[in-house]
Amino acid sequence: MKKMKKVLAIVLAVVLAISCASVLGYSAKKEYVPTIIIPGLFQSETYAYENGEIAVDANGVPLARPFYVSITEEEITEIVTTALLPITRMFISQEDKDGLAAKEVSKILAGILMGRQRSDANGEFIDDVRAVLYQGSMADVTDEQLAHVVSQFPIQEYFDIAGKENMYVFNYVSTGNMIQTAKTLYEYIQFVKEDSGSDKVNIVPVSQGGSIANALMKYYDEQNISFARDINRVIYVVPALDGAALLSDCYRYGFNKNSDALYTTAMPSVIGYENYLGYVVNIAMRLMPKTDIDVLLDEIANAMVNDYLKYSTLMWGLVTSEDYPVCREKYLMGDDMAEIRRQADWYYQAQLDSEKYILQAIEDGVKIFDIVDTNVELYQLAVSHDSQNCDGIIHVDSTSMGAYSVNVNTPLPEDYVPSRNTCSDPANHDHTDPEGIMDVCTGLLPETTFYFSGQNHATTGSNDVIMTLIIQLATDENFTSVHSYPDKFPQFNYSRETKTLREDVDAMRNYDTSTLSSEDATELKGAIAQVDEMLANKVIDVEEYKAAKDRFYAIKDKIESGENADTTEGINRVLYILTKTVSDVLYLIYGDAAFSEMGVFWIDKIM
Repeated sequence: MKKMKKVLAIVLAVVLAISCASVLGYSAKKEYVPTIIIPGLFQSETYAYENGEIAVDANGVPLARPFYVSITEEEITEIVTTALLPITRMFISQEDKDGLAAKEVSKILAGILMGRQRSDANGEFIDDVRAVLYQGSMADVTDEQLAHVVSQFPIQEYFDIAGKENMYVFNYVSTGNMIQTAKTLYEYIQFVKEDSGSDKVNIVPVSQGGSIANALMKYYDEQNISFARDINRVIYVVPALDGAALLSDCYRYGFNKNSDALYTTAMPSVIGYENYLGYVVNIAMRLMPKTDIDVLLDEIANAMVNDYLKYSTLMWGLVTSEDYPVCREKYLMGDDMAEIRRQADWYYQAQLDSEKYILQAIEDGVKIFDIVDTNVELYQLAVSHDSQNCDGIIHVDSTSMGAYSVNVNTPLPEDYVPSRNTCSDPANHDHTDPEGIMDVCTGLLPETTFYFSGQNHATTGSNDVIMTLIIQLATDENFTSVHSYPDKFPQFNYSRETKTLREDVDAMRNYDTSTLSSEDATELKGAIAQVDEMLANKVIDVEEYKAAKDRFYAIKDKIESGENADTTEGINRVLYILTKTVSDVLYLIYGDAAFSEMGVFWIDKIM
């Protein structure tokens, strides 16, 4: 009898334990540390406001990031009135006397792009421009807000693992105030802790978010609060920890006016090498002499920085520590700039102290990871485009916390001597770059930094492996270094852009193949299977990626052309080939000569 009672007691205890776990959800659901994304430049949901309401254009479309542009009839009239005469005179005479046309065009362009987001001498917006501060997790935002976030950060896999309730996004206005943004982020972290019931959070600073993370660490330090009190993990994604070479170049030098780049690849590098519009710009520039183009570029850079950007302390955060003293002397020394100078100096010190803050955070128990894009030349509008290893926008020295390299596709020299070795166990750890371009052990955190060669900064979000890596780091506490899962997440990987490819493949999965020939139906099925196999491989093979992508689009294009589908893509391809050919031939024959100078060119040849 006693044994029976004992057995019944054990059974009841087990049943009660299971019931309690089911009701309270303790053992049924794993706990995750909530994660806050700190977006990059112009990725946050932001709007211009008028009379307390979101401003709209003439068509009722909200004035949203990045430039809040709405041109009224009155503004058009003013533009025509002020700019038409000097521009007309320039085209007729083929001379922009005293640079009047350049001044007017640059003033108008800068005003249209930046007019609604100019700050005053205190670094505060003059007009009403605000970020949408989400008062809850991704489980609480509207469908439109969630769609915006996912369009910027393809993180659906995170929702499947940890739930929308554990993902937050901190929005801010990219051209705003650095100190205020750091303070607001600190307050948002406290809100997320309270809202989620968690003692700590993870933060994911992306691009410009890296400079905000610098300011956040300085803010904690000044408040005498340990960063580790609130932060569990930091997952940097292509962070601008020491500025961004592209913007810093603009502040210091203006735009690149070298003819070799200006009339060939500079604009296509920005607009897209396979977009015909870049080559149209190349051709259109020849309507003006090269000297006038140079003046125009100088005036545009001057108007953007002097009239607008120099008042934004967040944008000062994207100037490199090397360039800051020179740019400070150039733009911030007047009495009217005293407060901006004070705030910019404050951030400059945070930039210089970044490594110190990071090491202190690690010592206090914070795990810090870094994801770096490498081996992509800086956009060629930048003067220093061919002098450093970049990701198209930010130099690798900034994103990698000091990892050394010479240039894009340039091996380390044979007589190279490292300035430091930060590997925790040099005898047993191999951090050798397979391409021989990077010395990652001169970077601050070789044990927790991942590199993606050939990946462009602007398309980082389209690399599914990078997105998966971020999600894994945010949800797996056993993922502690590059040595944790070397077969799945190696330290050195490559570029691939699969966001659009995935969408197109998913759209074709349920295609009615009964309308196709058996050969085409079989090929479509095989192409989709090849893409799926490629996507499952997180160790990127560039050739495998290209072969799968090319095969899928070949059959997709064949099917759609058979349906008399929209031929826009085909037309764009023809325009690309035509405009690029014309642009290349014009430069090959005439160099930087304007159309008005081409006759003189042939007269000189004949004579």
